[in-house]
Amino acid sequence: MTITGKKKPAVVFIVLGLVWLGLLLALLSFGDIKLNVFEVLKSLCGLSHDLTTNFVVWQLRLPGLLAAIITGGELAVSGLLLQLLTKNSLADPSILGINAGASLGVVVALFVTEAVGVHLVSSWLLLAALVGGFSSSGLLMLVNRQQSAIKTLLAGVALTAVLNGIILMLELEMNQFDFDKVLVWLNGSFWNLGMPFLTLQLGLGIGLILVVLLMVPALNGLTLGNRGAYGIGINVKLVGSLLMGVAILCATSAVLVGGAISFVGLMAPNIGRRLVGQRMKYLLPASWVIGCAIMMLAQFIATNAFGKTALPVGLVVSAVTMPYFIYLLFVERFD
Repeated sequence: MTITGKKKPAVVFIVLGLVWLGLLLALLSFGDIKLNVFEVLKSLCGLSHDLTTNFVVWQLRLPGLLAAIITGGELAVSGLLLQLLTKNSLADPSILGINAGASLGVVVALFVTEAVGVHLVSSWLLLAALVGGFSSSGLLMLVNRQQSAIKTLLAGVALTAVLNGIILMLELEMNQFDFDKVLVWLNGSFWNLGMPFLTLQLGLGIGLILVVLLMVPALNGLTLGNRGAYGIGINVKLVGSLLMGVAILCATSAVLVGGAISFVGLMAPNIGRRLVGQRMKYLLPASWVIGCAIMMLAQFIATNAFGKTALPVGLVVSAVTMPYFIYLLFVERFD
């Protein structure tokens, strides 16, 4: 990862901020009911007296917007940390098996509770996703002991395939209702847009990102490699373990909100490096903003491109980001 930024960070962040704001307003303004942008702004500021506008903005569209911001931001931060820790520009929660592990944990929990006739609450879903995510990442780290980028990537692809096969076998044993629900969710869908659930996930995401912001000096040290980081007094093992935990928590939280969404964690940090360079105080917020923007764009396309038929947002993300993934395969060099 030898890319250096050539743009002034201030200019980049102004442009990203304008793009972010434009996508936010587009998501809140367009749909089955089209709203005036200025009325949307007034509603967000609490100045609108139009009951229809307020209802559409706050009750119908804001939850979907929050879900896109949560998943995009958390996947971007997770991807950035994984790329730094594995020294692999193609690292991503979906490629390294973390998303599949978290998804398997949730599917197993649903399968077991259905078999015993117990209602599964959101807190148990989060625990199940964490168990699955940490288990799959633990298996992957056994392979990464040799610090080989290509071996880690191939192991992640193989692990993802195995876990997805297990998920499919469990799905086939479910009743039709649960099978359809899980199938749509795994394709990338905001299955729970209740504000209590989203508020909890948003709070968790903000807490995790604050932890990473506090560790920006250590992140900059890790970009020097293990020897360089040791040389400036960083406990590489401790910091690496903490950051890996944060990366897994971010990925599993994003999976709970939006299902198994691929490549956001790959695309956002790589675009960020090309815009602002390697310095973490710029790269971290840039990756977060870009990840949110990718998800908001995908959400806008999914809900507006085919009339009243809404697509799973994960399918749109894959279609948008796959060409960039193929491009990276040709331009990046691996050890």
